This record gives sequence, structure tokens and C-alpha cells, in this order.
Amino acid sequence: MVKFTRREMLKATTLGTMSMGMSVAYSSNNEEKVIQGFDETYSLTDTDAKWEPVSDRKIKVGIIGYGVCKFGAVFDFQNHPNVEVIAVSDLIPERCEALARECRCNRTYPSLEELVKDKEIEAVFIATDAPSHCKHSILAMKHGKHVACAVPAVYGSLDDAYELYDTVKSTGLTYMLMETSTYRNDCYAMRKLYQAGALGELIYCEGEYYHYLEPPIDSFKGWRIGLPPQWYPTHSNAYYICVTGGYFTEVSCMGMPSKLPMLQKENNVYKNPFGTEIALFRTKEGGMA
Repeated sequence: MVKFTRREMLKATTLGTMSMGMSVAYSSNNEEKVIQGFDETYSLTDTDAKWEPVSDRKIKVGIIGYGVCKFGAVFDFQNHPNVEVIAVSDLIPERCEALARECRCNRTYPSLEELVKDKEIEAVFIATDAPSHCKHSILAMKHGKHVACAVPAVYGSLDDAYELYDTVKSTGLTYMLMETSTYRNDCYAMRKLYQAGALGELIYCEGEYYHYLEPPIDSFKGWRIGLPPQWYPTHSNAYYICVTGGYFTEVSCMGMPSKLPMLQKENNVYKNPFGTEIALFRTKEGGMA
């Protein structure tokens, strides 16, 4: 049995876990580039684990959005034993049909606005464009639906964040932000160690989420092109939040201009001059991230 000192353990877990770098993966024939973050290996997934159902009831779910990342089907709601996907929607008819096939669903709607009127649907998963996440989540909850939403929750607006929070409180419905980082093997392991007190007080951590793609990932109405990085900081900050359950109280941020002409200030709809941003956060414990 190998023994570690507390100092060695903290060093190993901090360096190995709190940094989240994404690399570009390629197919075996080097012809197809895989989107960063999609190059999962699942090397530590326990494929022999058996599902232990807690109920026989199936929640009736609607799924909205099947864009470039195809998140509408990637989260496998259609394969969950306690879920029945009864309707799907995407603004682009071909994508809507593809999502319906993937989810083995016969009911489709041309828009989220129509889907949320379906009284049979209890909950929706929103995988639409990031700028629309907040308004789509609010609309769904105002129609009585529980909501799971892809990241980010809001997009460059504190007013939207407060409105989303107030909607959740006033409706009493469940809202879940589908931050995928929380389910990574290393994050789960560190969360269990932290909850058991093995890591002590966390005073410093780092997180990194880096995309370098030329041209940028395609997106609905080009929302990804030139977006301010700290409008989409979720994966960078997820490890601190998902390990500790904490939050940040202060932030200071510096940005660097993009080297790609199409992303520079004069060429993007946001008039955003920054291609990369680095933030220093104060955590609720008074530590740094």
C-alpha cells in the first residue's frame, strides 16, 4: 500500500484536478476534427454498474434544440428508464426530424414556444443557442414545466440572472443547469474527498477552458463568433463550484486580443476586443481561484 503525506496528496489533487484543459482530438484517419470537449475516453466509466430504480414512474419530457453539438440527444434522456421523451423541437425542420429519430419520438413542434403549450409535458431540456437559454427557461417555467438547461444559464446580463432566479422562486419549479463538468470522474472523486474533509479548506485553485478553432465552431446566427469569453465561463469555474458547493464573491479580469481576424473587435457583432480572458476570483471562504 502506497502512503502519501497530506502535503503530497493536496499537491497531486490540486494539480491533477483543478485544471481543466481541453485538447483537439482527431479521428484515426486524421480527416475529421472533433470539437474540443467531445474527445471523451470514458476510461473510468463502470459499465458493469446496474441501475437501481427508485420509482416505476416515467417523467414526460420535451427536448428543444439539436444544433451543431447535438446536445438535445447527447444527454441520453431518451434512454433513461424513468423518462419518456414525448415531444421534440428545433427551428430547422431537418434537425427537428433528426432529433425525433434519435429520441424515438413521434411528436414534433416547430418551436419551443409551441412545445411548452403541450400540457402532457412535465419537464423540458433546453439545448438551444446560449443567448436564448435564459428567456427559454423562463418561458418554459411560466408554462408550468420543470427545466434542465445546457450551459450557460445566462448570457452577459445580471438582470437576466435575477429574473431567472425570481422565476424559479415564484413558480416553485425545479431548474437545473446541466454543467457537464460536475459528472467527470475526477471532479466526482474530489467532491467526495472534499465532503469527507480529506482536502481541508480549499484556499487556491485554477480552472482552464480553452478553445482554439479556426474557423470557430458553427452556431445559430453565429453567436459563438467573437463572444466575450467570460460570458461563457461555466466549465472554467465548474471544478471549484462543483467540488466545494461554493461560489465567488469578487472578480477582477484582464483580456487579450484575438489573433484571428474574424474574431477581432471590428469583425464581431459583440464589438468584443478580447479573444482570451483571465479572471481572478475571491471564493466564499476568502480564498482565490
